[in-house]
Amino acid sequence: MTLSRRRFLQGLTVGAGAAALGACSTTSPDRTGAGGAGPGSLPATGGTSAGRSGGDGDGTLVIITLSGGNDALNTVAPVHDERYGSLRGTLALDPATAHDIGEGFALHPSLARTKGLWDEGRLAVVHGVGFAGLDRSHFHCMDVWQSADPSMTTGWIGRWLDAVGTDPLDAVAIGRQLPLLARGERRSAALVPPGPFALPGDLARRDDVGRLASSSDDRPDLAAAVARSSADLLTVVDTVAPVVATSSADGEDLSGRLATVASLIEADLPTRVYATELGGFDTHAAQPAQHATLLAELDAGLGSFLGRTGDRPVTVLVYTEFGRRVAPNASAGTDHGQAGTLLVAGRVRAGHHGDPPPLDDLVDGDLRTTTDYRSVYGALSEAILGIAAGDLIPDAPPPLTLV
Repeated sequence: MTLSRRRFLQGLTVGAGAAALGACSTTSPDRTGAGGAGPGSLPATGGTSAGRSGGDGDGTLVIITLSGGNDALNTVAPVHDERYGSLRGTLALDPATAHDIGEGFALHPSLARTKGLWDEGRLAVVHGVGFAGLDRSHFHCMDVWQSADPSMTTGWIGRWLDAVGTDPLDAVAIGRQLPLLARGERRSAALVPPGPFALPGDLARRDDVGRLASSSDDRPDLAAAVARSSADLLTVVDTVAPVVATSSADGEDLSGRLATVASLIEADLPTRVYATELGGFDTHAAQPAQHATLLAELDAGLGSFLGRTGDRPVTVLVYTEFGRRVAPNASAGTDHGQAGTLLVAGRVRAGHHGDPPPLDDLVDGDLRTTTDYRSVYGALSEAILGIAAGDLIPDAPPPLTLV
């Protein structure tokens, strides 16, 4: 059967691996906050880093998005602050079952393997992270986090790809939808589905894709763009599919997705950034059991992944679009809040970073934002990706010293 361009593109949207077409072309505590002028900025409270231009960084960055708004106050809980118990009521964690990490804080009981990372000096906790004017909207806040500038329609990793990307596999997103953070103006990450995949159809269809991918100097701009994307698709399928087919990944849970990432890292792909997500954190009702299950999934995935990657220079960022309100609601849950807590694991400067929001100085019932989220991105951009924070983030605040 002759494959029309329309049928080919439709096949890409439903075929597992073909989603990659949209990819490529087109240990002492550190109490530092960060700030700077510009949209969503906060007052500066310190932070140092030597900015570098170019793409000569070191290591691999793995980004995990906790979608829905993770409850930071019960992920890294100030269990020894007497105000915590009185404000949280029945949702307050029992200090006897939580995992103590010093300075009055403890990790949720479900985060046992994460506590092990802390003990090994492989975990950083960044307190009070957010941005000015946070409006508690899932969609807007996620766009702000992933773009790193509310006026821009590209992602912060996408802009890195625009600046230095040369290979279709410079960045890879594991999932069913390409996140904004990985979309650039001219280049984007490759999108790889969880589990084994292949180009849809038979050999004839592959030949059709090959013809689409063939280059010609006299092609119109649109045709040339289709050719480049088709060539990138074949590169991703031919390089990634054989690795995934023999990996230990099983299913679409976070552990499976991170097992895929681990297999790709072990295969020494040129990929510098991986991204994936874990959803379900919008815990408006019956939070204790639901949150415990979600954090157990995060704990298992993170622990297994970093155990497998061993001494490789891998850094994992775990973030969410906003925190939850301090007081529980009438449904044994929590509603949308403001500041949250980030976890950075693997190759990190371990310890507590940023100033924990005081429980006696809430903002409309929310934790106060004390650390500009962009100072975290700046740290990762400069230390791992080898590009100055200001090259990716307009009016970037001083980076934290996280790596």
